Amino acid sequence: MISVISVDDHEMISLGLKSMFSETSDIRLSHFCKTREDLVPFIESKTSEELKDMIAMVDIKLEGQSGFDAADYLIEHGIKCLMYSSFSNVGFIVKTMEHKIKGFITKNADRAEIMEAIRTVSRGETYIQKDLLSDMMYVSGILVTLTKKERELLDLIAEHLPNEIIAERLGLSKRSVENYVSRIFDKFNVKNRYELGRYL
Repeated sequence: MISVISVDDHEMISLGLKSMFSETSDIRLSHFCKTREDLVPFIESKTSEELKDMIAMVDIKLEGQSGFDAADYLIEHGIKCLMYSSFSNVGFIVKTMEHKIKGFITKNADRAEIMEAIRTVSRGETYIQKDLLSDMMYVSGILVTLTKKERELLDLIAEHLPNEIIAERLGLSKRSVENYVSRIFDKFNVKNRYELGRYL
Protein backbone atom coordinates (compact mmCIF):
# COMPACT_ATOMS: atom_id res chain seq x y z
CA MET A 1 0.00 0.00 0.00
CA ILE A 2 1.33 3.43 -0.97
CA SER A 3 0.72 6.00 1.77
CA VAL A 4 0.51 9.57 0.49
CA ILE A 5 1.06 12.75 2.46
CA SER A 6 -0.58 15.81 0.88
CA VAL A 7 1.04 19.17 1.61
CA ASP A 8 -1.21 21.89 0.23
CA ASP A 9 -2.58 25.08 1.74
CA HIS A 10 -5.93 24.45 0.05
CA GLU A 11 -7.68 21.75 2.04
CA MET A 12 -10.05 21.00 -0.83
CA ILE A 13 -7.12 19.68 -2.88
CA SER A 14 -6.19 17.20 -0.16
CA LEU A 15 -9.81 16.14 0.29
CA GLY A 16 -10.11 15.65 -3.47
CA LEU A 17 -7.04 13.42 -3.44
CA LYS A 18 -8.47 11.44 -0.53
CA SER A 19 -11.66 10.83 -2.49
CA MET A 20 -9.72 9.84 -5.62
CA PHE A 21 -7.49 7.41 -3.73
CA SER A 22 -10.50 5.77 -2.07
CA GLU A 23 -11.30 4.31 -5.48
CA THR A 24 -7.95 2.49 -5.67
CA SER A 25 -6.71 -0.61 -3.89
CA ASP A 26 -3.05 0.37 -3.57
CA ILE A 27 -3.00 4.09 -2.67
CA ARG A 28 -4.36 5.88 0.38
CA LEU A 29 -4.05 9.37 1.86
CA SER A 30 -2.38 8.93 5.24
CA HIS A 31 -2.06 12.60 6.24
CA PHE A 32 -2.57 16.10 4.93
CA CYS A 33 -1.34 19.45 6.15
CA LYS A 34 -0.87 23.02 4.98
CA THR A 35 2.71 23.94 5.95
CA ARG A 36 6.15 22.50 6.59
CA GLU A 37 5.66 23.17 10.31
CA ASP A 38 2.48 21.08 10.33
CA LEU A 39 4.47 18.16 8.94
CA VAL A 40 6.96 17.95 11.77
CA PRO A 41 4.87 16.29 14.52
CA PHE A 42 3.46 13.75 12.06
CA ILE A 43 6.87 12.80 10.66
CA GLU A 44 8.49 12.64 14.08
CA SER A 45 5.75 10.31 15.33
CA LYS A 46 6.69 7.70 12.70
CA THR A 47 9.46 5.14 12.62
CA SER A 48 11.87 5.00 9.69
CA GLU A 49 10.20 1.72 8.70
CA GLU A 50 6.80 3.44 8.52
CA LEU A 51 8.19 6.37 6.53
CA LYS A 52 9.90 4.31 3.86
CA ASP A 53 6.63 3.39 2.13
CA MET A 54 5.31 6.96 2.10
CA ILE A 55 5.48 9.53 -0.65
CA ALA A 56 4.48 13.18 -0.40
CA MET A 57 2.59 15.30 -2.89
CA VAL A 58 3.75 18.86 -2.26
CA ASP A 59 2.38 22.05 -3.76
CA ILE A 60 5.22 24.28 -4.95
CA LYS A 61 3.62 27.43 -3.54
CA LEU A 62 2.33 27.18 0.01
CA GLU A 63 0.86 30.09 1.90
CA GLY A 64 3.76 32.32 2.95
CA GLN A 65 6.43 29.74 2.15
CA SER A 66 7.96 27.58 -0.54
CA GLY A 67 6.93 23.98 -1.03
CA PHE A 68 10.57 23.22 -1.79
CA ASP A 69 11.42 23.81 1.90
CA ALA A 70 8.81 21.23 2.89
CA ALA A 71 10.12 18.82 0.25
CA ASP A 72 13.71 19.23 1.47
CA TYR A 73 12.57 18.36 5.00
CA LEU A 74 10.68 15.29 3.78
CA ILE A 75 13.58 14.06 1.65
CA GLU A 76 15.89 14.35 4.68
CA HIS A 77 13.56 11.86 6.38
CA GLY A 78 13.65 9.41 3.48
CA ILE A 79 10.30 10.32 1.93
CA LYS A 80 10.06 10.53 -1.85
CA CYS A 81 8.37 13.70 -3.11
CA LEU A 82 6.16 14.50 -6.07
CA MET A 83 5.76 18.24 -6.64
CA TYR A 84 2.69 19.71 -8.25
CA SER A 85 1.57 23.19 -9.16
CA SER A 86 -1.15 25.22 -10.83
CA PHE A 87 1.61 26.49 -13.13
CA SER A 88 3.41 24.57 -15.84
CA ASN A 89 6.55 26.73 -15.89
CA VAL A 90 9.49 24.62 -16.95
CA GLY A 91 11.69 26.44 -14.45
CA PHE A 92 9.75 24.75 -11.67
CA ILE A 93 10.53 21.35 -13.17
CA VAL A 94 14.24 22.11 -13.42
CA LYS A 95 14.25 23.32 -9.80
CA THR A 96 12.42 20.15 -8.81
CA MET A 97 15.26 18.07 -10.25
CA GLU A 98 17.88 20.25 -8.55
CA HIS A 99 16.23 19.54 -5.17
CA LYS A 100 16.46 15.75 -5.75
CA ILE A 101 12.67 15.56 -5.95
CA LYS A 102 11.42 12.55 -7.89
CA GLY A 103 8.56 14.02 -9.91
CA PHE A 104 6.49 16.94 -11.16
CA ILE A 105 2.91 17.22 -12.37
CA THR A 106 0.47 20.10 -12.71
CA LYS A 107 -2.94 20.31 -11.10
CA ASN A 108 -4.55 19.88 -14.52
CA ALA A 109 -3.09 16.37 -14.88
CA ASP A 110 -5.84 13.82 -15.34
CA ARG A 111 -6.62 11.07 -12.83
CA ALA A 112 -4.73 8.38 -14.75
CA GLU A 113 -1.57 10.46 -14.93
CA ILE A 114 -1.72 11.37 -11.23
CA MET A 115 -1.94 7.69 -10.36
CA GLU A 116 0.89 6.81 -12.73
CA ALA A 117 3.06 9.56 -11.24
CA ILE A 118 2.44 8.36 -7.67
CA ARG A 119 3.18 4.74 -8.49
CA THR A 120 6.31 5.66 -10.46
CA VAL A 121 7.71 7.87 -7.70
CA SER A 122 6.88 5.24 -5.06
CA ARG A 123 9.18 2.82 -6.95
CA GLY A 124 12.00 5.35 -6.68
CA GLU A 125 11.77 6.33 -10.34
CA THR A 126 11.40 9.83 -11.79
CA TYR A 127 8.15 11.06 -13.32
CA ILE A 128 7.62 14.29 -15.29
CA GLN A 129 4.21 15.08 -16.74
CA LYS A 130 4.35 13.86 -20.32
CA ASP A 131 3.29 17.05 -22.10
CA LEU A 132 6.02 19.03 -20.27
CA LEU A 133 8.96 16.78 -21.13
CA SER A 134 9.99 18.43 -24.41
CA ASP A 135 10.12 21.93 -22.88
CA MET A 136 12.06 20.58 -19.90
CA MET A 137 14.68 19.01 -22.14
CA TYR A 138 14.95 22.24 -24.13
CA VAL A 139 15.50 24.38 -21.02
CA SER A 140 17.91 21.89 -19.45
CA GLY A 141 20.04 22.07 -22.59
CA ILE A 142 20.16 25.86 -22.36
CA LEU A 143 20.90 25.99 -18.64
CA VAL A 144 24.15 24.06 -19.03
CA THR A 145 25.38 26.83 -21.37
CA LEU A 146 24.76 29.62 -18.86
CA THR A 147 27.63 31.05 -16.87
CA LYS A 148 27.32 31.19 -13.09
CA LYS A 149 26.51 34.91 -13.27
CA GLU A 150 23.91 34.38 -16.00
CA ARG A 151 22.25 31.71 -13.86
CA GLU A 152 22.17 34.10 -10.90
CA LEU A 153 20.51 36.70 -13.09
CA LEU A 154 18.03 34.19 -14.44
CA ASP A 155 16.95 33.28 -10.91
CA LEU A 156 16.37 36.97 -10.11
CA ILE A 157 14.49 37.53 -13.37
CA ALA A 158 12.26 34.62 -12.33
CA GLU A 159 11.41 36.66 -9.22
CA HIS A 160 10.18 39.43 -11.55
CA LEU A 161 12.78 41.88 -10.25
CA PRO A 162 13.62 44.93 -12.40
CA ASN A 163 17.14 45.41 -13.72
CA GLU A 164 17.84 48.16 -11.18
CA ILE A 165 17.17 45.84 -8.24
CA ILE A 166 19.12 42.99 -9.86
CA ALA A 167 22.07 45.35 -10.27
CA GLU A 168 21.93 46.23 -6.57
CA ARG A 169 21.63 42.58 -5.52
CA LEU A 170 24.62 41.48 -7.59
CA GLY A 171 26.76 44.59 -7.20
CA LEU A 172 26.74 45.29 -10.94
CA SER A 173 26.06 48.37 -13.01
CA LYS A 174 22.67 48.63 -14.68
CA ARG A 175 24.41 48.48 -18.07
CA SER A 176 26.15 45.21 -17.15
CA VAL A 177 22.83 43.69 -16.10
CA GLU A 178 21.27 44.79 -19.40
CA ASN A 179 24.09 43.06 -21.28
CA TYR A 180 23.66 39.84 -19.27
CA VAL A 181 19.90 39.91 -19.80
CA SER A 182 20.39 40.39 -23.54
CA ARG A 183 22.69 37.34 -23.67
CA ILE A 184 20.14 35.27 -21.73
CA PHE A 185 17.41 36.31 -24.20
CA ASP A 186 19.66 35.22 -27.07
CA LYS A 187 20.33 31.81 -25.52
CA PHE A 188 16.61 31.19 -24.96
CA ASN A 189 15.79 32.66 -28.38
CA VAL A 190 13.26 35.11 -26.91
CA LYS A 191 12.77 38.84 -27.35
CA ASN A 192 11.62 39.93 -23.90
CA ARG A 193 10.85 38.88 -20.33
CA TYR A 194 7.30 37.96 -21.23
CA GLU A 195 8.48 35.32 -23.72
CA LEU A 196 11.18 34.17 -21.28
CA GLY A 197 8.50 33.72 -18.61
CA ARG A 198 7.27 30.56 -20.34
CA TYR A 199 10.46 28.83 -19.22
CA LEU A 200 10.82 30.23 -15.69
